[in-house]
Amino acid sequence: MSPALEATLVLFILMAAGFAAGKSGFLEAGTRRALSRLLVNFILPCLIVTSMQRPLSPELRSQAFTALGLSFAVYASAFPLAFAFARLIRARGAEGGVHVFASVFSNVAFMGFPVMEAFFGKESVFLTSIYNIPFQILAFSVGALIISHGLGGEGSPSQSRAARRLALSDFVTPAGVSSFVGFALFLLEFRIPAPLLRAASLLGDTTTPLASLLIGSTLAGSNFRAFLSPRVWLTSAYRLALFPLALYAVLKACGFEGLLLGMPVVIAAMPVAANASILAEAGGGDAETASRLVVVSTALSLATLPLLAGLFVGR
Repeated sequence: MSPALEATLVLFILMAAGFAAGKSGFLEAGTRRALSRLLVNFILPCLIVTSMQRPLSPELRSQAFTALGLSFAVYASAFPLAFAFARLIRARGAEGGVHVFASVFSNVAFMGFPVMEAFFGKESVFLTSIYNIPFQILAFSVGALIISHGLGGEGSPSQSRAARRLALSDFVTPAGVSSFVGFALFLLEFRIPAPLLRAASLLGDTTTPLASLLIGSTLAGSNFRAFLSPRVWLTSAYRLALFPLALYAVLKACGFEGLLLGMPVVIAAMPVAANASILAEAGGGDAETASRLVVVSTALSLATLPLLAGLFVGR
């Protein structure tokens, strides 16, 4: 069995366990919400900070700044391509805004970190944390505005105000703060005391199984009629395959290799960000389309991720 297939199979089994727990009622909606908040606000920050507790070296520092610059460059290209793609599939108004958001922002919190760790090892979490800093900055500000306004600026003034309030209140996220704190500690060569570091590491190690269980349980409660929407399928294909493969070709041509090649491509191939439906609901956007995109892309990613990871894992 190839390493890519084996790693994906482990995640699939964990998600299947979550699906069974959701169907049987062990993981109800209220429990999922509570565990999701625990994961995003407490456990994931522990993983991010502890992953950056590494000895400072010129090579590692150079990789970190390269990853950060690369991430900003990828997002800078993702926005215009997403707008063009939404117009190509004739997604307009509020629905168009959701399709643009879905094309730009992938599920880096629930799936990005677990998949990177499964495919590339725990050492990859450090650079992944650095790479995802722009996501923390953009998703809750520019992303929220895109969802609330829709394509063509069709959002109402009240929706715009809601989006601005959302961006101001959620601009500083636990994952974003922990990324900056962890990076600062890395650059300052500050070592967290051993007992505290060990405790935080143990908490962070639960990220992959807990996130996988939650994803599976969420799919158990989803309406699978979402699979009937052609535009949802098209945007999911763009999110999971078209954009990642195009990014792979560009980065490969630019001479990137190893983790600096695999990380951006695998992160780009994650399903639609899970907070798309939350932002759409809060900002007056198309929450129904957002939920469909999250469900469909997450389900399809179980098949697309091992194929894509075969480009990197085990080589």
